[in-house]
Amino acid sequence: MKKYSEIHIFQKGFNYSQDGPGNRLVYHLSGCNLKCPWCSNPEGMEITENAIPLTVENIVKEAVSCKMMFIDGGGVTLTGGEVTCQKDSIINLLHQLKENGVHTCIETNASLKNCEEIFKAVDYMIADFKSPDSEKLKAVTGADLEIIKENLLLRAKTKKPLLIRIPIINGFNNGKENAVSFSEFFEELKAKSGSENLYFEILTYHEYGREKYEKAGKEYTVKNGFVTAEDVKILSQEIKNKNLKLIHT
Repeated sequence: MKKYSEIHIFQKGFNYSQDGPGNRLVYHLSGCNLKCPWCSNPEGMEITENAIPLTVENIVKEAVSCKMMFIDGGGVTLTGGEVTCQKDSIINLLHQLKENGVHTCIETNASLKNCEEIFKAVDYMIADFKSPDSEKLKAVTGADLEIIKENLLLRAKTKKPLLIRIPIINGFNNGKENAVSFSEFFEELKAKSGSENLYFEILTYHEYGREKYEKAGKEYTVKNGFVTAEDVKILSQEIKNKNLKLIHT
């Protein structure tokens, strides 16, 4: 698999529990297929001259050398950008990490086709589910809702852990109607997959990416994106009403 031996990243470092279970070595991969205006890592949207190319072999070597630091079920997490944009190299990496006994996790938007091998191979998967409204999702982010739904079901059917994170943004996906649509899809996903390893987390809007946009000379287009405690309460209650597992990492 030498053909797919290089991965482009823009950042790496350790983080505890927020990027998968335990203490994890997190690689931020360059390149993304979406254009979410609230992105907190806009520097990772494209593979630029600032991206650092690392070989799969070097990443595996580094991960193995860090095993003693992977406490509480930790390991390696691949995030973005969007991990599946470099899918051939990622498949190679996941298999080699597994062969070396390293727990793996990815954070993904789950919006690309033909990623079945990744979604089946990874130990722990975290996926954003940004909107149950297909037209609004497509217009704002560029994502195809049906592809996302198919990918989440594919992963859920493996019965391996799947954490679905819902970033709620005022004027985009908050409010009672959206909350009901979110919870109905999640209930259907659980029923179709038969998985008890489904978890859900609500992420409230933040502006971590604003300064990065402005520093790059780009316009940060989100206006009044902050949500209220009531927005969080409404969505939380709808998820709980479906007997789904709502967590906070």
